[in-house]
Amino acid sequence: MKFKLVCRVAAMVAAAAAFGSTTLAADRQPRYDFSTIDTELSRECRSGEFSGVVLVRAHGRTLYEHECGEADLTNHIPITRDTRFRIHSTSKMMTALAVMRLVEQGKIGLDRSIADYIPDVPKEWKPVTVRTLLNHTSGIPDYTELMLYQFRADQPSAMRLTLAALTPDQRKLKTNPGEHFNYNNFGFELLADIAAHVTGEPFAQVVQELVLTPAGMKSASLEMPYIIDGHPVGVTEDGLALGYNGSPAKLEQTIPWSFIQLGAGSVRASVDDFVALDQALSEGKIVSPETWNLMTSNPVHPSAGDHNPPDRGFGLGVILESVDGVRMQGHTGGTNGYISDFERYPDDGAMMVALTNRGFVKTTWLRDGVAKVLKQAR
Repeated sequence: MKFKLVCRVAAMVAAAAAFGSTTLAADRQPRYDFSTIDTELSRECRSGEFSGVVLVRAHGRTLYEHECGEADLTNHIPITRDTRFRIHSTSKMMTALAVMRLVEQGKIGLDRSIADYIPDVPKEWKPVTVRTLLNHTSGIPDYTELMLYQFRADQPSAMRLTLAALTPDQRKLKTNPGEHFNYNNFGFELLADIAAHVTGEPFAQVVQELVLTPAGMKSASLEMPYIIDGHPVGVTEDGLALGYNGSPAKLEQTIPWSFIQLGAGSVRASVDDFVALDQALSEGKIVSPETWNLMTSNPVHPSAGDHNPPDRGFGLGVILESVDGVRMQGHTGGTNGYISDFERYPDDGAMMVALTNRGFVKTTWLRDGVAKVLKQAR
């Protein structure tokens, strides 16, 4: 397999213009050393373990960029910086931002019952609030598989069928709202339903108007259903990387139906879409700094045994971690042929995005490695 490899490693001056002053003196310029990361990433590209794009920026400047692999193995289409990837659960951050923008507009109340917005939810769910959906403490079981079973044409109609089909036992909450963390994809489908209800617009349009457009995410979009003879079919588009599972020696093309998880995993985006998102968050173009601080404060921590690192917590649609004192705010996503990882390092004015069309890629070492480089450059 041939891989196109583009790698640029550079130490950039942390432009003091971003802070309204002159350029830092030469002896105070941060020194960013990505050689260790580049060596490992180059090895993974050669072996076929990695295929995608990694980008690191700080203070508005690119520090590191690496692209390799093929977006389409059959037609040998190389991955470039413009290639779009399905980002799966990283989409939850876009959903959360849209919901929080509606909170700012007074259309949604964080601590109001979801029954105030979705009339057909079970009465047992009345204690569940919008906040507890956002931080995965709602107590509602994850009924994603039931919703997938009910999917016929689109997510809204699948939601109606799912809620109507719940048995008395299925309507019961597993835990009291706000008391226990349980990562829940279905909760973000309910959030998408709430946003559509309060605006009177399809959720994809809500996200476009409240997040993607104001952020300048020009190539990002939510995947729409593709139905043939009454059955959902995987979407393929020019510029959208095909996803692969398996192993480097035996890759298997996937058939993703991202459009079924409208609120939890339907966004497709390029690295430059994330560059735009990071800048928009810094400039308060999507939500105010106060709202972003609310989303990234007071994290809920999973219980021991929940297969999460002990320093990982969940804010309102944002994963919060700390590695050796370096804070990270972002989200990861991945299943069925794609892995994504978007991290902001607020104390260092930096961000990282890793997008790949291989469902077996590990990115923890990348975001932790970037944290180490940033700490060393302080």
